[in-house]
Amino acid sequence: MEPVIAFALAILLVSLMTVELGLSPFISLLVSALVFGVLTGMGPELLGFISEGLARIFSALAIIVFSGSVIAEQLRRSRGVERIVADLLGIVGRKRGLFVSGVSGYLLALPAMCCLTAYLILEPVVGGMGREAEGSGRRFLYTTAAFSVISYNLVYPSPVMVALTGTLQVAPAEALKFGLPLSLLLFVPAYLSMRRLAAAEEESQEERGSLPPRLVSWAPVALPLALIGAGLLSPQARMVGSPEVALLAGALLSAALAKNEAGEMIKKATRRAGVIIFDLCGAGAFGYVIAQGGLGPEIFAELSLAVPAVVLPFLVASLIQLAQGSRVVTAVIAAEIMKDLPGDPVTLLFSISAGAFVLSSVSDPYFWLVRETTDSDLKETLRGYTLPLTLCGLLVFSAVVIRQIFFV
Repeated sequence: MEPVIAFALAILLVSLMTVELGLSPFISLLVSALVFGVLTGMGPELLGFISEGLARIFSALAIIVFSGSVIAEQLRRSRGVERIVADLLGIVGRKRGLFVSGVSGYLLALPAMCCLTAYLILEPVVGGMGREAEGSGRRFLYTTAAFSVISYNLVYPSPVMVALTGTLQVAPAEALKFGLPLSLLLFVPAYLSMRRLAAAEEESQEERGSLPPRLVSWAPVALPLALIGAGLLSPQARMVGSPEVALLAGALLSAALAKNEAGEMIKKATRRAGVIIFDLCGAGAFGYVIAQGGLGPEIFAELSLAVPAVVLPFLVASLIQLAQGSRVVTAVIAAEIMKDLPGDPVTLLFSISAGAFVLSSVSDPYFWLVRETTDSDLKETLRGYTLPLTLCGLLVFSAVVIRQIFFV
């Protein structure tokens, strides 16, 4: 069977198994990898391709995801996230609660290594802040969700960026040099689109109860970011500035701050990290099998004459995102398919990243989490979650095209 047809059937199978049957993405992706391999005529080497894809993602992301889960769990248990939100309110003003809800999601998605985990940690605080300001926390929660995806899709060392830089062989500093300013520029349209969801005057909640000290709250987040920044600026600090070492240092600091509760905290964080890493490894297996099946050259041959080269990775990533919902899965699969596309690798990287924003709807677990926690219907969730993210993706892609035309 032709690789394009086999790929379409495999993506349909992923969607059916995750959305209709409720199976875990790991099982769905693994079964779909086997189906794609069989349909394209692979033999005994298929199991080797699956193992290789699993191993590549595990080696790249296991320490990062585990350490991020430990940091996130410590912030939740210690109420450190409430202190961070309160401090941000103090900086930007007491009537900027909507903006703070977005910045909180943006910041926490990086050490948590999962935008969904960041949302779960912030939801009680941000929802309460929104209910006090407007009688409903819905708009505040939509904002937190959107901003968490912005940093998750664009800022190294998120799993999306680690997967893309590794596969496409882009230096982390190059990805950060374009992705970080671009993510900050997205604050303006994302914030304005969220303000349009309602017209109520914003007010913020007063601090309730005794919050932990600032040093204890900010340190697990600030330490990894400082080490990564030092590694990017100084060759001598490159090892301690690697995402694995920096986030592991943050996890060890979190364990030290938890004191007697460290053992239980790490157990819970390990369970959460296990679910995340299994799903990512499933994406790695699926993506590697697809790459070995000759899909990339066939897509180039079919679409290169009709679709401009800069549009092709964005289009492929958008369709994969629509089909199965996971941003890391989109990044891994699209990068494996597109890695041999001629041209600037940074342009290719951010074209795929842009596609991972758009069309996130019923196949996206985050979509259903936001719908449930905001008590919204399907139409409202599409308007408050899917539409702003799609707008962000289109803006990112526009920036990529401008960069390609004028600066490459």
